[in-house]
Amino acid sequence: MTTASPVGQRARNAELVREMYEVLHCAHRFEEAGRFLHPDHIEHDPPAGPAEGGTVGRLRALTGRFPGLRAGIDHLVADHDRVMLFATWTGATPDGGRLRLHTAELHRLQDGRVAEHWNVADRDVLAAHGVPGLDGDGAQPAAPGLHGPHDATERANTDLVLGAYRDVFSEHRLDLADRYYHQDYRHHNMRTDAVPDGLDAFKAFFADNIAAFPDLVTTVDHVVAAGDRVMVFVTWTGTLTGAWSGGGPSGSPLLMRTCDQFRIEGGKVAEHWEVVDYLALRRAGLPTP
Repeated sequence: MTTASPVGQRARNAELVREMYEVLHCAHRFEEAGRFLHPDHIEHDPPAGPAEGGTVGRLRALTGRFPGLRAGIDHLVADHDRVMLFATWTGATPDGGRLRLHTAELHRLQDGRVAEHWNVADRDVLAAHGVPGLDGDGAQPAAPGLHGPHDATERANTDLVLGAYRDVFSEHRLDLADRYYHQDYRHHNMRTDAVPDGLDAFKAFFADNIAAFPDLVTTVDHVVAAGDRVMVFVTWTGTLTGAWSGGGPSGSPLLMRTCDQFRIEGGKVAEHWEVVDYLALRRAGLPTP
């Protein structure tokens, strides 16, 4: 028996997930779902889980609501038995407009098919188009830590990212940010181009957030690493008891999920992309992009 190398397994898993998106999410050949979804597939997307027909039923419903719906993969990191990606969904809306939705997806593969799925969606966009089933935050069990074999660079890059969430975001040590980020690092928000680059802007932005949420804490629920990339699912919790950009406080709780991808260069973050569930911010009483 030949044992697959980690690189070979990663490449095959990435290829399978890309094909699944072409067949199910773009061509809508839902009758072929069995090629891609494991018989024991577990769905952690809160709206899709209880939907009639599960994952495929949810895709059918969204395609019916948004004609021409397609999901294009923007970034993908394949790591051992996990594939994490950013996707942009486009289609027509019932009122003749256009849908543009950003999501992050995490797929766990088993025996050559997807056995488990988690996601982060910008539900603020879905809510604006009247999509039902967005109440509450659902239950998406975490699977923290790296899974499978990794080289020393990937482990070091992961430790760097986890350290930033611990020290900077949860302990509010903005004075330590330059340990983790290059001074001129680049920031990409998948919904808006208004997010500034650079460490100084980063510190100013999060000082504002920490002032608004003095009890802000981050929990890294999932992490994958491959080469110079680290990608994470993160849960942010806190209470809006302070002022934020001239607004607040509302006293409302925050439970927000994000997915963040980091490119590491020279032992620090050189570039960062993010998908944010802005509905959580809106419910806490804050403006959204």
